[in-house]
Amino acid sequence: MLIQMALQIPQSVQNILIPGTVVLAIAALLGILIVIVSHFFQLPVNEKKDAILSALPGANCGGCGFAGCDGYAQFLADGATNTSLCSVGGAACSIELASILGVEAIFTEPKAARLLCQGTTACTQRRYEYLGTLTCNAAHGLLGGPGACTYGCLGYGDCMTVCAFGAISKKDGIIQVDPNECTACGQCVIMCPKDLLQLLPKSADVAVLCKNGWPGAQTKKNCSVGCIGCQKCAKVCPVGAISMTGPLAVVDQNLCIHCGACVPVCPTQSIVLLEKNI
Repeated sequence: MLIQMALQIPQSVQNILIPGTVVLAIAALLGILIVIVSHFFQLPVNEKKDAILSALPGANCGGCGFAGCDGYAQFLADGATNTSLCSVGGAACSIELASILGVEAIFTEPKAARLLCQGTTACTQRRYEYLGTLTCNAAHGLLGGPGACTYGCLGYGDCMTVCAFGAISKKDGIIQVDPNECTACGQCVIMCPKDLLQLLPKSADVAVLCKNGWPGAQTKKNCSVGCIGCQKCAKVCPVGAISMTGPLAVVDQNLCIHCGACVPVCPTQSIVLLEKNI
C-alpha cells in the first residue's frame, strides 16, 4: 500500500521529500548523540563557587587582584580563605563569603583613592599649549605634559574612564575623587601616569597633597600649593609620623594620631585636613 502511494506522488515532489526526510532523520540522530555526549562529559557543577559568585557584587573591577569576580570566586573555591579582597563589597561581603567557606571573616580598613595634587588653574599655569591627544598618558609623553609643574595632575581624566563607580570628576583643571563613592578598586591608581592617586584609609585626616621632587625655590615658581620641603610639619609632629622623601614631606598614616598640628604650620597649605577636600 505504501509503495503504491509513493508511486502515485509526482517525481518532482519525491525529489524534495526524500532528501528532506533523510536530513530530518540525520538531525534527529545528531540531537540524540549530543544529548548522550553532554550527559557523559558534562563538567561537574561547583556549588561552592556558584555560592561565592552570588555573594560577590559582580563589579568585575579587578580590585581584588584577579581579572574579575569569577577569578576571585575560583580562588576562594580552591581553598583560599582571604575574604577581604573585595573592596566593593566591603565588610558585608567578607562576612557572607566567610559564612559560605566556614571560616572567620577577615576585615581591612576601608580606603579611598586620593589625588596628591592641588594644582588647579588658580595655583599653577601652563608651559605650552598642548594640541595632541587629550589623554593623560599621551600628554605625559611630551615633556611630562603642558603644566608648569611636571609632577602635577594633567586633568584629562584617564582615571575617569576606568572608574566604574562614577567617583571621579574634573574641576578647575584637575580631577577630584569623591571618597564616599570610591570603592578603592585601584584602577585609577594604575592608570595615572604620574602616580598621583593613592589609596588612603578613609579614616585619614591629614595628607600632603603633593608629589613634586623639586627643591623649594623651583616649586614656588611653578605651583603656589606645592610642598617646598621646609620640614616645619615634621618638626611639630609629636609622634614622628612625618618624614622627608627628598624635598617632599610624607605622612605615615599608621603613625598619625590625627592631632592636626602639622596643618597650620605649612606655609603653602600643601598639607591639609582631608575633610576639607571631600
